[in-house]
Amino acid sequence: MKKFQYSLQKILDLKEREKEQAEWAFGKSMQKKNEEEEKLIRMHERKEELTQHLFRVQTGVCSAAQLLDITRYRQTMDQAIASQQKTLFGCEQELEVFKQRLTSKMQESQLWQKLREKAKDSFDEAEKNRDQKEMDEIGLNRYLRKTM
Repeated sequence: MKKFQYSLQKILDLKEREKEQAEWAFGKSMQKKNEEEEKLIRMHERKEELTQHLFRVQTGVCSAAQLLDITRYRQTMDQAIASQQKTLFGCEQELEVFKQRLTSKMQESQLWQKLREKAKDSFDEAEKNRDQKEMDEIGLNRYLRKTM
């Protein structure tokens, strides 16, 4: 019996590699997004600490210069948080692009896998028919030898 060889195997392999690369890129993008989220959380925590410090300083004796310094630093933190939110938004958009690309590559890969399965099924059916034809021929030859 002949062994099945898919004539488009190289294309199937290529599509599998493309899918793996899309999975890798999606994973890296997800990791980057998570890192940026962590940065944003830390910034919010730092801002909260500054706010608490500002309240503590205001209730005690302090100079106007100290209040201005803390307020300016808090405003700088607000700007950094806004910038980080934009960065995070960009990461989310990038992640969505990679997700769509991954979905597309997975669909392509599935399509080529199905085509391979159909070709394998056709091959198996043709082999089965060939084997049956051989068996019928052997049976016919035996019958003819017995009757002669």
